[in-house]
Order: sequence, then C-alpha cells, then structure tokens
Amino acid sequence: MADESPDSDFPDPKGMQKWLEDEIRDIMKAAELRTRDAARFVGRYSSGEISREEAAQLSYEYANRWGDDALRGVFHSKGMTDEEILARIDEARSPDFVERLLRKRHDNPDKKRQ
Repeated sequence: MADESPDSDFPDPKGMQKWLEDEIRDIMKAAELRTRDAARFVGRYSSGEISREEAAQLSYEYANRWGDDALRGVFHSKGMTDEEILARIDEARSPDFVERLLRKRHDNPDKKRQ
C-alpha cells in the first residue's frame, strides 16, 4: 500500500514512474555514448589509423570519462549470476571499498585486481 503522507519527501507513485522513465532514458544514452566512444578509438587503432601511443591516450581519456569498469567492482562478469554482479557492485560502492582494495593489493602485490 502506498504511503500517501503529504509530509514525505519521497515521491508519490506517479513521481517514481517519472523517475524510472528518466533513469532508463539516461542509462540508455550513457550506454550509447560509452559504446560509441570505445568503438571509435578501438576501430581507429585496429585499422592502423592511429598509433599505439595515440590509442593509449584515447584509452586513458575514455577511462577518465567513463570509469575503469562498466559494472563498478566487477572486473569480469562472464559466468557470474545477476546476484553475484549486484553483490560486487554493492561492495564496490561501500565506503571502505577503496581502503580494502588497496590493502589487498599491498598484501598481495602480484595481483593488480581482486
């Protein structure tokens, strides 16, 4: 049952539907732009249009723009269940994630990513 309290800052069901529409639109636009951005520089590098150094620079710019991982905290999702992916994303968003990751890397310098 929906809470109809006028004192709540949380949107009503209609407001949540609007939020969901906006969220889906923004996610789809981000995926489109991210995919186009990656395909552009990889295609140019693969065809020999740009050098390794130029590709490295474009890859660096891509990572700065979009982040290192499409699914934050999930470095290789192949074979993972949706639940496992969501758990990794939640873990990566936890406040102490970076500290724990750095500690793991310090304790085991042979592994770049955990």
